[in-house]
Amino acid sequence: MARKYKVLIVDDSTSILKALARAFAETPYEVTTCNDSVKSYEMIEDEHFDIVISDIMMPELDGLSLLRKIKNYNGTIQVIMITGYITINNTLNAFRYGANDIFFKPFKDIQELIDAVDSAARKLNRINEILKMLASEKGH
Repeated sequence: MARKYKVLIVDDSTSILKALARAFAETPYEVTTCNDSVKSYEMIEDEHFDIVISDIMMPELDGLSLLRKIKNYNGTIQVIMITGYITINNTLNAFRYGANDIFFKPFKDIQELIDAVDSAARKLNRINEILKMLASEKGH
């Protein structure tokens, strides 16, 4: 991996946050957790996060609204949705608004979520390669 990516995990359930933080402990990612979706968006604006894993059903600011705000703020931030509330509408809207993937709770295999983050990191590596190439061409 080209660099250490920062991952923000947003869920109103502290037990889910703890479990995911443990699952990502052995990965090359720098993980931060937040149980408040409104505060999480402020964190996204204040700090640089590359990948966000967000629950859909949360009080105040639901995950789909958070996803839209993130994509409007910075379209290159990779977002993976998680939910225990499975509907066709939520799933379609998540992809329509730019989510990379969606996983249903309880997780059958947490490794699938880690693999999805790896995939998002590869996409970011590719975006960064293209931007570097464009920047170097501009200098010629």
